[in-house]
Amino acid sequence: MGIKAILKNLRDGVAFAYSWLIICVLAVSLINGQSTITVSFLLKLLILCIWGALSFCLCFRTRAVSRRGFIFSLTCFYILFIPAEIFMFYMMGIFQENGSTILWIIFFTIIVLMYLISLLIDMLIMKRKAVDYTEKLNAYKDSL
Repeated sequence: MGIKAILKNLRDGVAFAYSWLIICVLAVSLINGQSTITVSFLLKLLILCIWGALSFCLCFRTRAVSRRGFIFSLTCFYILFIPAEIFMFYMMGIFQENGSTILWIIFFTIIVLMYLISLLIDMLIMKRKAVDYTEKLNAYKDSL
């Protein structure tokens, strides 16, 4: 994939992630009765989105990493993004209030569960489909 395609994917990823995170932040602010969102918070959120989109492009959209398979790409993405996400959440003041231990446990549980679900989907569903596609391809070759 060329640099132009990577930049396009980066732009699209930042726009998608940032718009959804802004919607989520607004919803949480309205639910909590918070009437203001600072520019500093929005800039930190933008930096987080840029890093997330860049990590995603590097891990899933480049040939060097994606050749090694989905699990390798997913693991690389987690290694690149999760530490930055934790750092940015800390810098934004998320998980610094009372009860933050429970919030951190929920956060890490979600991360682990999403990783395990991705592993299960890859190992159980995608491998089975790959076998089916291979059998169909071999049957097609034999029919020629």
